[in-house]
Amino acid sequence: MASFLKSFMALMAMAALADMAMCANYTVGAPTGMWDLSTNYEEWVKAIKFYPGDFLTFSYSSFHDVAEVNKATYTTCSSSETLTIDKSGTTVIELKAVGTRYFICAVPTHCSSGMKIKIDVLTKTKTPVPAPSSPPKLSPLAPKHSPKSAPVFPPVGSKAAVAQNGAGVFVYSVMALIGLMFAVL
Repeated sequence: MASFLKSFMALMAMAALADMAMCANYTVGAPTGMWDLSTNYEEWVKAIKFYPGDFLTFSYSSFHDVAEVNKATYTTCSSSETLTIDKSGTTVIELKAVGTRYFICAVPTHCSSGMKIKIDVLTKTKTPVPAPSSPPKLSPLAPKHSPKSAPVFPPVGSKAAVAQNGAGVFVYSVMALIGLMFAVL
C-alpha cells in the first residue's frame, strides 16, 4: 500500500510540474519598457494572451507603485479605492483565475497619464486536431495474385510475435515506465 501511495504521489507531482511548465511569466512593458510613464500598455497587452497560472512582474522605480483596483476605479483613475498596493519596486502577481484584472499606478496623475493596465485572463482550451484534407488511400484487402507460399508467423509468445503486435509494444512500454517509477522511488 505504501508503494502504491508513493507511486500515486509521484504521478501527481509529475502532472503538477507539467501544468506549471505551461505557465508564463510576463514582465509588464517588456522588452522595450517597464512599469513607467513612457510605455504604451494598451499596445503591449494586445500582443499577449493571459491564462490562469501565468504571472505578471511589474518592475518600477521608487517614484511609482502598483495598485490592483476594480473596474470603476480603473476607469476614473481614482486611487482612493485600491484592493492591494505595493511600493517595493518589483511586484509579482499570479493570475489564478479566468476574468479581468485592473492595475494602476496610484501616484497622482500617473494613471491618467497612461500608467494603467487591464488584463483579461482567458480560459485554456485544447487545440482541436485538424481533419485530414483527403481520406487516406487504403491498400487492397487481398493480394491480386495468390502467394506462392504461406506467410511465416513467429511462435506465439515469442518476442518477435509481441514486436509485431502494436498493443504488445504499448504494454511493454507502459510496464517499463511503471518499473522506472518504482526504481526511482
